[in-house]
Amino acid sequence: MKIAFIGIGKLGFPCAVALAMKGHDVYGYDNDSRLIEGYERGEVTPFEPGLPEQYQSCRKRMHFCGSIDDAIAQSDHIFVAVPTPHAPMHDGSFPYDGVGRNFDNSIIRDCLVEVGRAIGKHAGDGRFRTILVISTTTPGTMVDDLGPATAKAVGLPIGSGWTMVYNPFFIGQSTVVKDFLNPEFVLLGVPQNDEGKIADLGRGEAISRELYGSLHSQPICPMTWTEAECVKLCYNTYLGLKVLFANTVMELCHRLPGASCDVVNATLKLAKDRLVSTKYMDGGMADGGPCHGRDQMAMSFVAQKLGLSFNIFDSINHGRDAQTSYLADLIQNEQKGRPVVLLGMAFKQGTNQTQGSPAILLANILQQRGVEPILHDPVIKPYTEMPVEPAVYFISTRWPEYKGFKFRKGDTVIDPWRMIKEVPAGVELIPIGVGAPGRQTAGHISTALISATEAKPTKRVRAAS
Repeated sequence: MKIAFIGIGKLGFPCAVALAMKGHDVYGYDNDSRLIEGYERGEVTPFEPGLPEQYQSCRKRMHFCGSIDDAIAQSDHIFVAVPTPHAPMHDGSFPYDGVGRNFDNSIIRDCLVEVGRAIGKHAGDGRFRTILVISTTTPGTMVDDLGPATAKAVGLPIGSGWTMVYNPFFIGQSTVVKDFLNPEFVLLGVPQNDEGKIADLGRGEAISRELYGSLHSQPICPMTWTEAECVKLCYNTYLGLKVLFANTVMELCHRLPGASCDVVNATLKLAKDRLVSTKYMDGGMADGGPCHGRDQMAMSFVAQKLGLSFNIFDSINHGRDAQTSYLADLIQNEQKGRPVVLLGMAFKQGTNQTQGSPAILLANILQQRGVEPILHDPVIKPYTEMPVEPAVYFISTRWPEYKGFKFRKGDTVIDPWRMIKEVPAGVELIPIGVGAPGRQTAGHISTALISATEAKPTKRVRAAS
């Protein structure tokens, strides 16, 4: 099949490579010409283990275009993978200010209008073209905004030589290729007319089924545009809810002598019938990444707009801040005049992404309290100069490199992952979530979260793009 991929950055490029690995010809375009030039030289910009080798294996089927029109002229399927961002202050690496916000849809709208114009221009060439939108949008956006804008740009109604499917992915940074080719299920949001009937007579679903049938045999779930938007965002925000609960168990056990959150959570994981899955059920840092924190904010916006009786999405974001503030409390309680070092900046191990990183959120909360942490990361900032005097070290990203970190006498190591098993003599290890004998069952919990608007820090740690 001949497939256009509009937007080939950290998400689009690995997915385009996956399609080429399966034998499809991919025509990629990105408005960042430096990305294109790098790919043409054989350079791989997105950080993902194995991706450079995968690209080399299918490079002959990867074609790079100078415009959206060029890509669409040669393609039957058009994946659109451009951002629907929030402002950097609202990506989850700063405390939540309680205001729900929709995504900025201007980039995806402008892109789809350009895609639509190209489809209209080539409407007489005999191809039936399917747009597959993978960008995250709030429920109703496709129906009220993006669908009509695209149809107007094409100049033909849906079903007349083209159609549009809402097709968001469920993938993680650093495992994009694997997740794209091995999904739990595939969402196909299809367009409906005013009578609730499929506007393209089912052609978009049939074409998409054929495409995904060439990739894997996982379940394909057709539904309306709006239903697919709901599934995507409810999925992501539910993961945040699971992390929130697992971290609550961690804090509970940390305050109870003789209790380990690993034992409690491991036992809860056995309830696979009622509790669904074992993933995201270990105590540690808050949920993070370029999607989840902002997805909760966007769904909070939807809940406020619709007047839901209980805005659980708002609660998840506030809980995320409260639990990170609790970790800041532990650091400050142990500081005793020593420097504070955060080991890890990425939102998870295996990636160089810091958008929505709970480590950066923790750094910003500490800075708001007057504590300037030293930041280290084995990929992002590996050459950080460490303090020569004893310090408080906090394992903020679960990088395996930190298992062998050289702690010294007088250091205190706070580990929310419980990954450090042994430390040298004279080093204090505090595994969060394991109630040690004699530990106080009630401790200081910060009840006055400082919001981003109230804080007056001298500088802020910003997530890398």
